[in-house]
Amino acid sequence: VGSANVLTRLDAGGLAAHNTDGDGLVRDLTERHDVDLRGHTALLLGAGGAARGVAWNLLDAGVDTLTIVNRSPNAADELADAIGDPARAHTRYWEDLADIGSYDLIVNATSAGVLGAALQLPFSLIGARALCYDLSYGAAAGSFLAWAQAAGARYALDGLGMLLETAADAFELWHGQRPDTESVYQLLRRQAA
Repeated sequence: VGSANVLTRLDAGGLAAHNTDGDGLVRDLTERHDVDLRGHTALLLGAGGAARGVAWNLLDAGVDTLTIVNRSPNAADELADAIGDPARAHTRYWEDLADIGSYDLIVNATSAGVLGAALQLPFSLIGARALCYDLSYGAAAGSFLAWAQAAGARYALDGLGMLLETAADAFELWHGQRPDTESVYQLLRRQAA
């Protein structure tokens, strides 16, 4: 995918690079939140490493179309070209967000929340059954989730579950067994409340 979040040692020496973000996102959505992604129209905000980490997995999970929008159109075009499926993955301009229609799934993969900046997004992006998901969690996801709720999204979720799933995947790569994540997820949610 062109980005990595886990490194493992190879028996012959050297390192192998892995990206567990997409598996973690899809597992959080489909297993923890019981979301069937098949047939969804998805909007991916951002085209950096986090977006690269989840784009293919969203398509593999059955998302019908993936529209990629990034402040730098070249980065969005590069990601769509790397995916290589123009019928399902394409780009639009950030300036056109108000006119590109509505989506079932909106994934925020930008660094805006982490940098303390709010995205100025039109409410028209929210489809009737929209699920909005920020790959960040906690305070970094707050602005995007507040926008999603104000716009009437059916679900507004942060990336805490994805974080736990990616950590469990890394643990499995390093130690050969995957820990249960649900009890940790519930504990962290209770502490955050």
